[in-house]
Amino acid sequence: MQRRLTWITLFGVAIVVPALYHYPKAYATPVHAHDRACSVASLKGTYAFRRTGVNNVAGGPIAQIGIAVFNGDGTRGPIRTSRSTNGEIRDWTDVPPSGSYTVDPDCTGSFFDADGTKSNNVVVLDGGKRFFLLSVAPDTITVEEGHRFEGAD
Repeated sequence: MQRRLTWITLFGVAIVVPALYHYPKAYATPVHAHDRACSVASLKGTYAFRRTGVNNVAGGPIAQIGIAVFNGDGTRGPIRTSRSTNGEIRDWTDVPPSGSYTVDPDCTGSFFDADGTKSNNVVVLDGGKRFFLLSVAPDTITVEEGHRFEGAD
């Protein structure tokens, strides 16, 4: 009986181990998707955006909507925005062009203030039709989504 159990165990191991060896491993998949071929030119045109979260520097919870222009060369165009900061409404405000952005081939990138300080991380989606943004500024927890206007630019 002992000998038979040993042979069954060895036979089972001989089948299972090679099968597991050929099973796809999750860590073998690269994190960066190099086949997407994004660049700063992927963000080009006029985008409607919405931003929500908490900005403790500005005074608490924020909700913001607006229109932003990206020039496709890493520079930003004008922004028109309206926002609520901790319940205080700021009506439509025009903000002149300032700052820059980068987009890597894997469609991730960063936004920078006019002084070169990194302010946000970005993911470009759908060939530049949309983006997700996360603030990296201290004391902020904000996210933003943008959608390019169809037929614009």
